[in-house]
Amino acid sequence: MRTLAHRIPAMNYTVLDHLIRLRQNPEFPNIYDVELTNVSALRAYESVEVHLVLYPFSRQIISDTYRFYPFEEYANEISTRRRSVYSRVPQPAGSLFGILLGIVIILVFLAIKPSEVASLQSFVAILGAYFIGKDLWHDIEALFVNISKNWRVRYQTGYYAYQLERNTTLTSYSALAREQRYGKGSLVPERMEFISSSNSKTVRLKFSSGDLRRFAQNTAHIMALRLDPAIADEFESAGYMFSVKVSLNERGLFWRRAHEFFQSLNAGQRGCLNFNNAWTNDAALAREAVFIGNLRYLASQRILPAIAIVCAETTPPPA
Repeated sequence: MRTLAHRIPAMNYTVLDHLIRLRQNPEFPNIYDVELTNVSALRAYESVEVHLVLYPFSRQIISDTYRFYPFEEYANEISTRRRSVYSRVPQPAGSLFGILLGIVIILVFLAIKPSEVASLQSFVAILGAYFIGKDLWHDIEALFVNISKNWRVRYQTGYYAYQLERNTTLTSYSALAREQRYGKGSLVPERMEFISSSNSKTVRLKFSSGDLRRFAQNTAHIMALRLDPAIADEFESAGYMFSVKVSLNERGLFWRRAHEFFQSLNAGQRGCLNFNNAWTNDAALAREAVFIGNLRYLASQRILPAIAIVCAETTPPPA
């Protein structure tokens, strides 16, 4: 009998070599471009996810003094109900649970008082059950997440709040304009999430296999970090932590397998935290996970030595 592991090809770690590059713009020192390399090798996967977290070390720098473009702007557009190239990802689970609860109420009426199923009282009860169930589902999901967070098999909600709206005739023109703006082609994720805290910012990006196959170049611009010019020197001199999670995904009929890798630049030093939360230079945390719906099974995890997933290129100061 062939197991799940036999059906999945062996991982080729060369695809990870300098996969994420943080590059300081030589003309504008307060702008850092984030690039995704090895795109031709990434086309072998069903989808690729890239999560980026930036935490500046200087206490003079807070999240209001830098921006993640363009995703921060997209999230702001949606939150203020303006038109955007992204829209919210539908969350039908709550509505389905509400419908299920409404059906249960109908069955109860049929069993106890079948003559009153069509009454106003039953209609109000069914409608109330729907709305209660819809709201209750969020609490149930939170309960599942909290109970299972330390289990090998755990319940996990979706990472992404926004999805790309592709139905615009100006998409191709926008892609050409971005290429001229950044000096190279850019990949736009099919799904994304943006999170801003007091000092740090996080962006989660998911690229589809179709987008990767259609992209003709081997290196893609995926994001720009724009600093307030007043804090640009302090940002570089005080240092920062730039953390990356990369997930290379393969899909079967009912399951998805994710090859997950975690690595950070910590004040310029590449590495990761080991299983004892101790910093390990030039290493990455690797995980193999299998997903069936919202259930996540952690198949294995290990520390990979001597691997460079993320790198930074800064512009030397003028002589």
